[in-house]
Amino acid sequence: MAANLAGLVVDVAAEEETERSFLWRAVVEDRSVYLLGSIHFMKSDAYPLSPAIEGAYETSGLLVFETDIEGLAGAATSLMTAGSFDGGTTLEDVLSEELYADVSGRLKALGMSIDLFNTTRPWMLALTLTSMELMTEGYLGTEGIDAHFSSRARRDGKVRQGLESIEYQVSLFADLSMEEGEDFLRYTLEDLDSVIPLVDDLVQAWKRGDSGRIEELLVEGFDEHEAIFGRFVIERNHRWMEAIEQLFLGDTDAMVVVGALHLVGELGLIELLRAKGYEIEQL
Repeated sequence: MAANLAGLVVDVAAEEETERSFLWRAVVEDRSVYLLGSIHFMKSDAYPLSPAIEGAYETSGLLVFETDIEGLAGAATSLMTAGSFDGGTTLEDVLSEELYADVSGRLKALGMSIDLFNTTRPWMLALTLTSMELMTEGYLGTEGIDAHFSSRARRDGKVRQGLESIEYQVSLFADLSMEEGEDFLRYTLEDLDSVIPLVDDLVQAWKRGDSGRIEELLVEGFDEHEAIFGRFVIERNHRWMEAIEQLFLGDTDAMVVVGALHLVGELGLIELLRAKGYEIEQL
């Protein structure tokens, strides 16, 4: 029994030593840049975060996000304008009969009429449906990792900056062709029933720092949607690299908080930095 107990203690200790957060640190001379993968919708019980994440935040004088997180609320009008038809066009005009019926059925199940969304572009309706589904289970954008650290950095007087403008983020959707927007809505409907189980799994993998599982859940889900993945992930990763590298020349440590999808895979930021010779460790 003593031997078994000793073995258990060793196993537990080994497990504790290998616990990771979804956080990486790259060091150049005396400057550290932390890269934290964010889940944009979280539950309030996700906090407090791991000691490694808390420590990275405390030592960083600069917080870098995809964009101005708090400014997104002010950009809601722009997003709604971009996400609405003009000139009298309606959803019924642009969607196939089958997809229109599917959308109508989904909204009816939620106690709403499709008439409420008749002037909404397909991609905007897809985002709305996903947000509504997440909210039913307590996943809120206001509790997302990026939103959490943006408001916290403001309160603590830390410098904040974005890698891209809000206008650019809106354009990612607004510039989708009608066909791409319809495909986006179709894919959303097909996956909507599995959104909560997927996000539950995603959050648990994130808490374990399991980048392999995150990649499996997120990157591989785009296998049939390479154009969208290229537009929303790969192109932006490459565009952000110069700004991230400049952080090593700053006068303070920095913490970069971007969607978890941007950190994983061969074309994720971690591997792009490693390919340029940076030494990176997961914390």
